[in-house]
Amino acid sequence: MQQPSFFQNLTGMTLKFLPLAAVIWVIVAWFELPRSASWGFAGVVMMYAFLLSLPQRKKTEISFGKNLGFKLPIVLILAGIIWVVAEKLGFPIWWQIEFVAFSFVGLVYFLILDSKALKPEKSKLTSTFRLLTTYALASGLFITITAQLPQFDPQHEIEKLDRPPIKLSGLAGPEVIAAGREVFSSNKCFNCHKVFWEGNSDRGPNLGTKQIGLYSEDYIKEQILEPRKIQSPGYEDKKSKKAMPTYYDEDLSEDELNALVAYLKTLRNPTVMPVEGKFPNQWTWWDDPKIIEEGKVVFEGLEPNTDGLNCAVCHGKDGIPMMTGALDFRNAENMDTDKMPDQLVGVKMEDWPDSLWYKRVTRGVDGTAMAPWGLMFQHLYLWKAEAYARTFHDPLDARTEKRPVPPIPTKEEIEKWQTDGLFLDPLL
Repeated sequence: MQQPSFFQNLTGMTLKFLPLAAVIWVIVAWFELPRSASWGFAGVVMMYAFLLSLPQRKKTEISFGKNLGFKLPIVLILAGIIWVVAEKLGFPIWWQIEFVAFSFVGLVYFLILDSKALKPEKSKLTSTFRLLTTYALASGLFITITAQLPQFDPQHEIEKLDRPPIKLSGLAGPEVIAAGREVFSSNKCFNCHKVFWEGNSDRGPNLGTKQIGLYSEDYIKEQILEPRKIQSPGYEDKKSKKAMPTYYDEDLSEDELNALVAYLKTLRNPTVMPVEGKFPNQWTWWDDPKIIEEGKVVFEGLEPNTDGLNCAVCHGKDGIPMMTGALDFRNAENMDTDKMPDQLVGVKMEDWPDSLWYKRVTRGVDGTAMAPWGLMFQHLYLWKAEAYARTFHDPLDARTEKRPVPPIPTKEEIEKWQTDGLFLDPLL
């Protein structure tokens, strides 16, 4: 009888495994796991179908050295891929280390499976010895690896529980902010939110790049106490909507809540536009139609929260300057003003960095009607007005692609913002 070919085997195995792959797909969708998990599980199933379809070869024993020499390069490549993918998906560094560690656990496991067969036991004592040795080896391997990972410290948790409640009376600004960060950390907010480069942002936005500090204290408190009321853009999925606890109005004292808000108010970036969305599908306010529409309201002096600010009085409602010397936002070739000591020479307006827009609007231009509006109005609205002003020479509907999302600033860069005096608020 003729043996079936490889392709016949593959077809047969694929048909057998397809129902299982479909069931896995349905289960993943039912539990609202990421779509990538569906593809991953289904891919593993189909990979097994492929491997089972390969023609069987006569089994031969190989030495431990050859076995290790064959498998180790594969595991090293796999570990590198796991590390890069986990980093791209935003997993914390210790999760990356754990994933890679378990790939090496797999190496040991498969080395043991492929090692030379043991001789049959001749007595119950030999059988028991082998059983205990296998258990001890697996246990030792697990304990050795996990001992290198961050450990749960009961005493540390007890100290946090016994810590006296935060009292703001007598504390200065920086001390209140430090207390707020402690509230943020002790309530495990880093598990769902990044703060620039720290934490995880799978279920909640990066509060640093989103620049939650631009928003009013009332809005931030509402987001903490009533998280279902307004969902952050890009996090409308059911998992994210249910992730934020609703019990903080009971768990946090008034002082703790105020300290937490004080800390969140420091999360601002004076060098780039705020970023929205979940990694990797993110966008800046330059490309956000909703923000640009809100910016138009501010630009034309119709925003109640910026009463007295009307950019159109000088720059024109339709972009045609109404006052001599006012910047014409329609002309992408315009250069920076020569009235400021930090003039950006030789760069056209279409290529201006976000930081230049921010400085000119918040700090004004010497000797002109362009006042330091950042001393009078919330910067949240000034960023929005800037996003709209750009559309006079760069209309949103004419763009073929979005502006790239800026990289997350480092700790050193953030400290430099303070030393360079980029913040108007001395506490920041």
